[in-house]
Amino acid sequence: MTELTYAVLKYSFILALILFAWLAVRSLHKDVSAFLPSRDKWVRKRKKQMKEAKNEAAFSPSPAPSPSPSSTPPSAAQTSIVSLVTHVPPSPSPISPSRSDTTVLVIVDGQNAGMTFPLPPSCTVGRALDNSIVVSDQFISSHHAKIYKSKKGEWVLEDLGSTNGTYLDEKQIAGPVIIKPGQLIRLGATSFELR
Repeated sequence: MTELTYAVLKYSFILALILFAWLAVRSLHKDVSAFLPSRDKWVRKRKKQMKEAKNEAAFSPSPAPSPSPSSTPPSAAQTSIVSLVTHVPPSPSPISPSRSDTTVLVIVDGQNAGMTFPLPPSCTVGRALDNSIVVSDQFISSHHAKIYKSKKGEWVLEDLGSTNGTYLDEKQIAGPVIIKPGQLIRLGATSFELR
């Protein structure tokens, strides 16, 4: 065989190896992405809604109509257990919309999407049965995160040294952070929202 034949064989073998490696990486990526939460559409939709709400609030200074006594929504304390079981978040209290009455954590993406958990003043989230909120997700640590109410009445999220980390609005948290209603909390492959 000539040198030209050896060169052609050598380069075609290298191209075949590169093609094989690319196909293997693509296959692994598809397999791994099947276990990740499909949050891209949800996050984009949520950000768009939040941006529209901010724009509406900025451009509509008209006062809100006062609620009539017959149509007053129930306060968070009056919310029945039926509304929690059917995954309906409690109506906000008409007393003060800025007050932090938010006490429900909802799974919005993951294996148990739609589940609602009423939040006590302090709770832990993880796979272990001694947590306040037990989530069966293989990517969540046994004691993954803690959610508690601060002295000021704000909800605080804290990672408890989990393996995969705790994310708030797609940013990994390093210490205790204040969470507000509507923010996306991700633990493992499960996404939560405070309502």
